[in-house]
Amino acid sequence: MASEPTDPKDMSLAERLNDIPMDQRERLEKSWEVAAQAIIPEGKEPPGLKISKLEWKDDEETKVQVEEVNKFLGEFFKDEETVDPMQLEIGLKHGIVDYQIARDEQTGKIACLLSSQNLETQNAEGQKELSMLIWYVATSKDYKGRSVVRNLASAALTDLMKKSQDELKPIKAVMGETEPEVEKVFNRYAGMRRVYEKDKDGNMSEVPYLCPPEDESEEGVPAHFMMRSMDGKDSISRAEYMELVKAIHGQYTREEYFTPEYFAYLEDVKPEEVSKESVDQYRKRYLGITENIQKDLEESLKKGTGDLVFMTAKERKEKETA
Repeated sequence: MASEPTDPKDMSLAERLNDIPMDQRERLEKSWEVAAQAIIPEGKEPPGLKISKLEWKDDEETKVQVEEVNKFLGEFFKDEETVDPMQLEIGLKHGIVDYQIARDEQTGKIACLLSSQNLETQNAEGQKELSMLIWYVATSKDYKGRSVVRNLASAALTDLMKKSQDELKPIKAVMGETEPEVEKVFNRYAGMRRVYEKDKDGNMSEVPYLCPPEDESEEGVPAHFMMRSMDGKDSISRAEYMELVKAIHGQYTREEYFTPEYFAYLEDVKPEEVSKESVDQYRKRYLGITENIQKDLEESLKKGTGDLVFMTAKERKEKETA
């Protein structure tokens, strides 16, 4: 009589790796190797600080934590640049966004915060991959220069590594939408760099990136896209770039953020005054705006040829002065 097939949950990682094609296994192991280089060994937390991840608990306790995080972010970002309390709550409740927090062990106050989420994309062969998207990084002025961001990024990447090994999906990239003032922080502590292309004369220019609008406009918002590839390469194809862009844009249009309750909160009215039909129509229109922004980016990419390359602020400056 034939034996029962082994449940994958009862198999070791090595056994599960043996069951997949060699090219997929090599891609997985390469991404883990690169990711491991950025992970700080357990127990190496900055002196005087305790790192933990914000977890969804009961409504009242979570609301207190949400208000604390919202207030902390408000010290660094304008209202239109950050999440409101209910959006933050939705992200936590549905397990969409993670908040890694470093607290002062004596005062209990937040010293540094990093918010991120794990995204799924697929490569040219249709295989699923994972990437980490960094949304916000903020450090209290009393803790700047202590490399705390690196510890928080390491904690987030450790979670992604576990997910990658559980699901046997390679890690594609660590990426984010950024502003000029945080470029060097991302260069130094997350290994992320801006993306550039070369024209026919050999001149380098940054690849355009647009965020979906947060207001009623239909125009994309210029920003800087930064990433660290987990395949060990210093370049990425144009198709891969657009796949990552679409993955980020997809987070702006998630159904969880388009509910009558959330729109009632934004408009400061009662939930029964907002219909699901009106919210669905709004989301449909917003999806169209986002798709048009992506088409504009794709058209811009078609003007050039060849792979896109990564550069730090220092590398860019050296090329400009060469």
